Amino acid sequence: MQVGGAHAYDTPLLLDGFNVTDPATGISSLNLPLEAVSSMNVVRDPMAVTYGGLLGGLVAMESAPGGDHFKAGVQGFVPRPRFGNPGFGRLEGVFPRAYVSGRVSNGPRYMVAAEYDYERFPVPQVTSGQGPDIVAQSGIVFGRLDVDAGDRHHLTFEGLAFPGATDSLGLSPRRADSATVDVSQRDLFGGVTDRFVVDARNVVTIQVDGLHHEMTTQPKGIGTSVLTPAGWSENWFSYGQHTSGRAGLSTTWERVATIHGRSHDFTIGGAVSARRLRGRVANTAIAVKGVARRLVRSVEFGAPSSISASDRPMALSLRDVWDMSDRLQVDAGARVDHSRYGGAAPSARAGVKFALSESGTTALKVGYGAFVGNLPLAVPAFGGYPIRVDRFIDPTTGDTLSEVTLQPTVGSLMAPRSVAATVAIERQLLPGLDAQVSLTDRHSTRVPTFDVPAVSGPLVVASTGTGSYREAQVSVRRKWEHDQQLFISYVRSASVGELNDFSALYASIDVPLAQRGGQSRLPGDAPNRLLAWATVDLPRRFVISPVMEWRSGFPYSVVDERYTYLGPPNSRRYPTFFSTDLVIYKTLTVHQKSADLGIQLFNVTDHYNPRDVYPVAGSPSFGAFTNSVGPILRGYMLLKW
Repeated sequence: MQVGGAHAYDTPLLLDGFNVTDPATGISSLNLPLEAVSSMNVVRDPMAVTYGGLLGGLVAMESAPGGDHFKAGVQGFVPRPRFGNPGFGRLEGVFPRAYVSGRVSNGPRYMVAAEYDYERFPVPQVTSGQGPDIVAQSGIVFGRLDVDAGDRHHLTFEGLAFPGATDSLGLSPRRADSATVDVSQRDLFGGVTDRFVVDARNVVTIQVDGLHHEMTTQPKGIGTSVLTPAGWSENWFSYGQHTSGRAGLSTTWERVATIHGRSHDFTIGGAVSARRLRGRVANTAIAVKGVARRLVRSVEFGAPSSISASDRPMALSLRDVWDMSDRLQVDAGARVDHSRYGGAAPSARAGVKFALSESGTTALKVGYGAFVGNLPLAVPAFGGYPIRVDRFIDPTTGDTLSEVTLQPTVGSLMAPRSVAATVAIERQLLPGLDAQVSLTDRHSTRVPTFDVPAVSGPLVVASTGTGSYREAQVSVRRKWEHDQQLFISYVRSASVGELNDFSALYASIDVPLAQRGGQSRLPGDAPNRLLAWATVDLPRRFVISPVMEWRSGFPYSVVDERYTYLGPPNSRRYPTFFSTDLVIYKTLTVHQKSADLGIQLFNVTDHYNPRDVYPVAGSPSFGAFTNSVGPILRGYMLLKW
């Protein structure tokens, strides 16, 4: 997820307080079975100072403990056929999952959930009859055991195994199946939480965890990778494999105290972990052919090489939530993060919540803070990448016009930082009707960025990049009984950052063409966005849940036939995006057993939402958009007992 204009690697995923992102890339694709999830919260500026390793936000997932009584259920065991062209009648997906939870006599409570996902994605203008398709499959087994070791002592053991694979990743009208990659990955995680209630005012929590992640990208084609104005063909240029892991220990002491008649909730936290990365990168040559299908650029690489990096980050934090009065609360704190990359990095945050009215129906929230993010280990490992020789070719004579040899090199690295300020006003307009207006301004520094020189020399990645994000948001929520609600929000935003942000470009291990850098709109910049969704109960136990999204198109760059920038990068935009999705289901009960049966509709209006563009100036297809997914119909079934 990209929260509040931050990159995905700046938005860690936490499971019960454990960081489950890949240490190499800072990204996680973890997908827990629904029944194993108690809650999922997207936390934005200003986050409490006890949270670290982030710049713009985080996703906090809490798993569900077992209950006092036995429960079990299954869903998704009915395969979903493809109802529309292309490939009518093929198996499109199946998502069986099952869970059991309960309690062993009067002892430990348990929750075990498992899910297997298989989905075949047809690609417009590519998939025909029997394929090709993008095929994604994964499986997960999650278990949690809660043990009461005493009246004030609670232990939680949890673990998961999450293997997955995607075939033909990247398939599109601009990327032939031979130029896609097959990706396989596996996550293993285990964690223990020890919570001890010392007394009514003191709680100590200790967490120990370990994460192991493996990932391999295997090209489907062979030989030279060919890039033309129409896109990629023949092969993909890069094979990559990496194994990463993390082991961590953290502890917090929370103490509630009364000072001068006012409540203070103090939290002191400390954490230490070890991260490591080992991998291998192998590249094949790239041939760039121009409008006349003649060679205009080539990139050759050195021998396959090994990459590695490690780190032992530490952190110490102090937080105080102070109820200064019945209407004023202050949340303030400071922390120090330490890494081998940049040493110690202090930061501090403060938030104020003030009730503007005696009834508490109107509240003002103000926050300001500094944040220190994690440096993905792929950044310091860059020095182990193969050299690249980039040549510009005269398409008429075949002579070399210029040749640049670039040696991947690691410069000065530090953990990325950001400073953010937020202001929000929340008001209850009527019972069940709430509104919010908020402003956010964030500036980032020390972003890992690589500099592409004009002459032969080092291709240096260093912590020299900057970025900014500004946002104004207006949202309204109406709630009714039985969890019925309507939510509407409008966001006006602007995000600027580095074209050569290393972690964003190298999230898939390597990048084919090294381009000049500089500042531009970020690829996910959308100045205007309107989002609305609702859940409404209908007669006869029907439920309808529509979602509507309208936003500005994302930016893209115009390039010449050698795929170098022509004009300001990211200066053009895709068409405006609009989509309406809908879920309708009915609850049936037979012999005290329940089932939800329904349908899912996506892009109901068949709005043209292209995902690709032909960016090469001078080509016949220049400026044409493609790869828009039309309406999709799916079935929905959930059995419960």
